[in-house]
Amino acid sequence: MSQIIDLLKNLREQGDDARCVTTILEWTLSSLPADGIALLAPSEAPSDGVCVRAAHGSLAAIAPLIAAEWSRTGMPREQGMVALPAGAEKADAVYCCPVRPAAGQPGSALALHGHGIQETVRAREEDLLIVVSELGDAMENERAERQREREAALAGVLGGQASFSPLLPGLSLLTDGLRLPLYVCDGQGRFRYASPGFLELTGHPSLEALCLRGDFFGDPKSRADELETIRSLGKVGSFPLVALSGSGKKLEIRDSAVSLGESVLGVFFDVTALMAANAELKDALQVQELLNDSIMAGAQTLQRTQGAAIRTLARLAEYRDPETGFHLQRICEYTRLLALEVHERSPYAFRITREYGNDISLSSMLHDIGKVSIPDNILLKPGKLDPPEWEMMKKHTFFGWEVLHKADKELGEQSFLTLAATIALSHHERYDGSGYPNGSAGEQIPLSARISAVADVYDALTTARPYKPAWSHEQAAEEILRLGGSHFDPVLVEIFRDVNGQFADVRRQFPG
Repeated sequence: MSQIIDLLKNLREQGDDARCVTTILEWTLSSLPADGIALLAPSEAPSDGVCVRAAHGSLAAIAPLIAAEWSRTGMPREQGMVALPAGAEKADAVYCCPVRPAAGQPGSALALHGHGIQETVRAREEDLLIVVSELGDAMENERAERQREREAALAGVLGGQASFSPLLPGLSLLTDGLRLPLYVCDGQGRFRYASPGFLELTGHPSLEALCLRGDFFGDPKSRADELETIRSLGKVGSFPLVALSGSGKKLEIRDSAVSLGESVLGVFFDVTALMAANAELKDALQVQELLNDSIMAGAQTLQRTQGAAIRTLARLAEYRDPETGFHLQRICEYTRLLALEVHERSPYAFRITREYGNDISLSSMLHDIGKVSIPDNILLKPGKLDPPEWEMMKKHTFFGWEVLHKADKELGEQSFLTLAATIALSHHERYDGSGYPNGSAGEQIPLSARISAVADVYDALTTARPYKPAWSHEQAAEEILRLGGSHFDPVLVEIFRDVNGQFADVRRQFPG
């Protein structure tokens, strides 16, 4: 074991983290009496499931089958033997060792196969623990290096915008984690930066491949006119465009863009399916334009205020899971009402400040940001979800927490994203412990999440959806009161009893 650690040390000193992963796998396969090894990890796009990072020996051919099974059922969280899916004829089972990153969640897994592998692993458990620890470090170093490269690319094209620099780490994490389809081009329209989400949306493997497409815009004159308007407008503009994907597919795009010095920063949204499916095309585009304008307006104000950053990201979540009217504004006002009443009444053993009411009202707007990572066929399904679809939908709480927590951590200290991450993770927990994702109960659930849960359910009940009509205020209020002590904190339900008339006022003020 000392030899492999020395070799890894030398590789890391040379900055060769990719080679570290390969070296660890090769050493493990040769030093343990195993005939197959595979390393599987979540894809960079959460909705794409599990990918095969590397595989050797008897597991090389069936590693894709394992990846497909784990995409469906979830990555194993405990060390031990796991059954293989149907079709994996070369082995009955493998021994799985989760590789845990710093965030404490199973990020990837090492699979081993061989005769008597369980006994072998038991005898060499200490070595195996070192192996998975080293794998976790190497993969995290790789991720950090890719992150630095993307930040450097984004910083390079926006180099003249000095005030933008402090926010680059957080913005880069959010665009990567949430697959925001963001681009930067020069004044002549030449692409200088394209986020992973932008490349994924347009079907191009790299920025270089994108730049080589001379026919990317179906109507080059419209694109040229757009760039001229952006430069003269001096503010965010939203424009219809036609683009061709890497495979030649025609894409109907809404491009929200703004001029930043010598560069143009924009976000593409593919509205092809919406335009084909929505009979009320005019209304759909008006709503879409409003959402896209709000997203890109944040690109300007992100440099100046934390609040604008939160509102921008919240609009992104709304784009994927369209709400009508002023959903986010209502959530903001409902949480503020409850938090300020908690401040005035002090019903708990602890006290909160008046500023907390303003903080939670803003952060609660990001409660469903994780829905950006849920596949469209589940998120936009008009009918009831089947059990596997529901399990995937519930993961939006973890997806939202993960990306906000990582961005918060990248900023180096508790930031404006700390409270938002907490709400994103826990707003579907129930007071009696029957909620998700962790089954937390009572005051184990953070106060911010308990407050947001009341606001979110009230708004959901009083909002019409394709599968249900809107409830009246009276019906929704009665339901909230009925669920006190089971779904909701009874203290907050008593406060709601006193102020629910103000909830009705908010809904009248912000209809939809």
